[in-house]
Amino acid sequence: MVTVRTATRADAPAVARILSEAFRDDPAWSITLPVDETRLAKLAAYYRRRVRRRPGWVDVAVDDGEVVGALLWEPPADPGALATVRRAITGGTRWVLGRLPIGRGARHTLQIEAYRPTAPHWYLRDIGAGPEARGKGVGTALLEHRLAIVDRSPTPLAFLEATTPGSRRLYERFGFEAIGSVATLGEASSTAMVRRFS
Repeated sequence: MVTVRTATRADAPAVARILSEAFRDDPAWSITLPVDETRLAKLAAYYRRRVRRRPGWVDVAVDDGEVVGALLWEPPADPGALATVRRAITGGTRWVLGRLPIGRGARHTLQIEAYRPTAPHWYLRDIGAGPEARGKGVGTALLEHRLAIVDRSPTPLAFLEATTPGSRRLYERFGFEAIGSVATLGEASSTAMVRRFS
């Protein structure tokens, strides 16, 4: 049975492996990190760093003692797009992802950020399941867990970016509504979505 708990720093390698695999071919990540032999390692380093810096902002799904999925989130705040981009291009992230692609990723981030609510809200950043756990309700368990907390909070508003049609359908099942879209690569686009507790 899948259970969900808050991550610890010790979970960083498992979360990095799971999310780097889950986002290996993601259209939005393709803007920042072109597909090449270094992409998976750079994604893993990025996620490892994020979990080590703020493990309390990561939920992990555990099955039979093993981490099989993760959801990275940010609590309600109003940092604004420029603050988000500044955080994204700090030395550590620049070192992990490289200097050249950051500009493309920052532009995409600014475009998505334009759709973020002006009111304080939860930001569900990245969610993924390991290959062995896909289709087994891991994403559902992670979303149910975090959204129950969001709904009980004084700020029951959540924002996220759906980067594929499949993720958009999943989020719609949980009450998220599309509020805008941003082109990624080719014909693909990311969808900015919000959910309000009613």
